[in-house]
Amino acid sequence: MPVPIIPRYLLKQFLPLFAAGLALFLGVLLMNQFLRLFTMAVLKGLPLWWILACFARLLPSFASLALPMAYLVSAMVALGQLSDSGETMALRASGFSFREIARPFLWTALALSALLLYINHKAGPEGFHAFRERTSEAGQKLARIDLEPGVFTDLGPWRLFARDADNATGRMEGVYLVKPDGQDAARVSAARGTLELDAGRGVNLTLEDGRLQLPNDDPEKLLTGSFARYEVFMPLTPPAGPREADIQELNTRALRARAADPGTPRDRRLEYLVEASARSAGALSPLVFFWIAVPLGLGLKRRARGADFAISLLVMFVFYGLFVLGVSLGRRHEALTGVAPWIADAAGLAAGAWLTRRAAAQ
Repeated sequence: MPVPIIPRYLLKQFLPLFAAGLALFLGVLLMNQFLRLFTMAVLKGLPLWWILACFARLLPSFASLALPMAYLVSAMVALGQLSDSGETMALRASGFSFREIARPFLWTALALSALLLYINHKAGPEGFHAFRERTSEAGQKLARIDLEPGVFTDLGPWRLFARDADNATGRMEGVYLVKPDGQDAARVSAARGTLELDAGRGVNLTLEDGRLQLPNDDPEKLLTGSFARYEVFMPLTPPAGPREADIQELNTRALRARAADPGTPRDRRLEYLVEASARSAGALSPLVFFWIAVPLGLGLKRRARGADFAISLLVMFVFYGLFVLGVSLGRRHEALTGVAPWIADAAGLAAGAWLTRRAAAQ
């Protein structure tokens, strides 16, 4: 069934602004992470696709903020432009009611809220968990080893010396490898060798034409021998231990399971319960913003350029200020864990009801 002309026209005004606003807010929110990921990628020698994969995992969690903010700003700006150009007055004079003009924005808000319920409760936390795991693994990786000829280089418990070394190929001449620690002390010398980095694990060392000295059961004796080719793998980083997931990494089912665990401390239980409620409250923010943005946008008379944008930022500041206040109250008072995160939504809907009655009566 084709979309009627007027709703299609309104969406045509709204959607480009929404896309631009979403890109803007996502860019601002991701900028700090971009700098961090770019620095890590340079230091660790990671490819561009690794940064892009990390961003793909981060997008859902940042979209939970960017989508409502982009909706509010774009709805205010689009409707403000229609009011400034006189198109809103022309539509009302042609018999279109406030409800008919607002309907496309309502359906858009409902669709965004439904999407955010999925993002906030599942996709966002799980994507953020995957991002944290990926960056944690990358932090264990060694990008390269710079061998300086004639200088000992530490490789885990070993020390490596090469008379000549080519970092580009890993080829070495006059190699001396020593492990000086206690009963595991060992010495290896070779005419030549090759060093190859196994990123994230350690170093593969291949030595040719050499001799080795290994410890014996008798501390006064050594095992010695010669070799034509000797290969050794040296792990440089210990395997990372299990990492405790942050609250932002747990989907809502996991939050409620932990909150129901009798062994969970009271403070943590309140955090889990408040976070679960806050995710639902945050998901409905586009619907709350609809009841504020549409009457404000349609009621805007000719104002200074950018007034609608400034008003949307003020609404955003008040809403998220109340949201943070509600979360804080819920974490301090157990009786408010399921109620306090909804303070911002309740205040927004109350303000929207009053604004809508005024706009509809005009």
